[in-house]
Amino acid sequence: MARKQPTPAASAAPAKSSAMPAAQSGAKAAPSLQDAADPATAKQPAATKPAPGPRGGKSAAEAREDLLARAAQNTLGAFHLRSDPLADAQAAQGVIEFISGHKKELLRRGLAASYSEAALLLAAEIEENLQALPAAAVAARGRSPESAELLADAAATAHSVRDAVWRVTRGPNGRKAAHAFGLGQPFSARQASHVLHALQQISAGAKSHPEVATDVGLLADDLTTMQDLAGDVARLPGAGSPLTDAHLKLFEAQGALRAFFDLVASKATLAFAGDPEERARFLSLLPRAEDRRQLRRQIKATPAA
Repeated sequence: MARKQPTPAASAAPAKSSAMPAAQSGAKAAPSLQDAADPATAKQPAATKPAPGPRGGKSAAEAREDLLARAAQNTLGAFHLRSDPLADAQAAQGVIEFISGHKKELLRRGLAASYSEAALLLAAEIEENLQALPAAAVAARGRSPESAELLADAAATAHSVRDAVWRVTRGPNGRKAAHAFGLGQPFSARQASHVLHALQQISAGAKSHPEVATDVGLLADDLTTMQDLAGDVARLPGAGSPLTDAHLKLFEAQGALRAFFDLVASKATLAFAGDPEERARFLSLLPRAEDRRQLRRQIKATPAA
C-alpha cells in the first residue's frame, strides 16, 4: 500500500506528460513560443480561443475565394450589378474602417478579419482591371453625339426591361428565367458590345420564356423596337467585340466585393438592431444600388418649368 502512495516528484510527472500533447499540437503554429512556455501557458490558447464563426478562421486568400464563390452563386440567381465598380472599390476602405470600430461584435457574429483583407484585395483588382480598359474610354470619347444618344437610348431600354424582369421573377425557376434574359451577366451602359448583347439576350429570353415576357408587359412592338435598336447598335464601333478577360475579371471582382458588402450589412443589421443611427451610418457607406449618372445629367440639363 505504501508503494501506491505517489511521491511529490511522481505526482508532478503526470502533469508534465499530460501537457506534452497540447504543446505538440501547437508546435506547427509557433514552436519557438511553445518551447519557451510552461505547461499551464501552453494549454491556455486552446482554452481561450474563440469559437470560429460560420465563415471564420480563414486566410485572406480563402476569404477571397469564398466571396468569389458567393458572387458566382449570385450570378446564377440572376443578380445584376447596378452600382459603379470604381465607387464600390472606393467604398471598401470606409466599410473596413467601420468594421474595425466594431470588430469584437462583428467577429462574435462570424465576420473574420480576413474578409476585410480580402475586400482590399478585390478593391485593388477592380482598379487594376479598370485601368486595363483604356480602349473603351477612348471609343466613348470618339463617338459622335448621334452615336452617343443612340447608345444611351438602347442602354436605357435594356436596363428598363432587365429591371422589370428582375421584379417579376421569383424562386429558383424564376431566377433561371431572369438569367435567360441576360441578368447576372456583365452589363455596362457605356460599352456598345454590352448593350448589344443585352438587347439580344432580352429577345432570346422573350422567346424561351414567354410567360415572363407577358408578366413584364413586353409587347410585340417593344420587341420589334429592340431588334431595330440592336441592329443600329451593331453598327457602332466596337459593338461586335467579345468580352475581354479584363471585363470578366472586373465583373467577378465587383460581384465578390458586393457579396462582402452584403455579408457585412446582414451582420450589422442584427448587431445594431437597437442602434438605428449606427446602422444607418454603415449603410450610408455603401454605394447606391443604382448609379444612374447619365440620368442625373439629363435631369440637371432639363430646364425647370
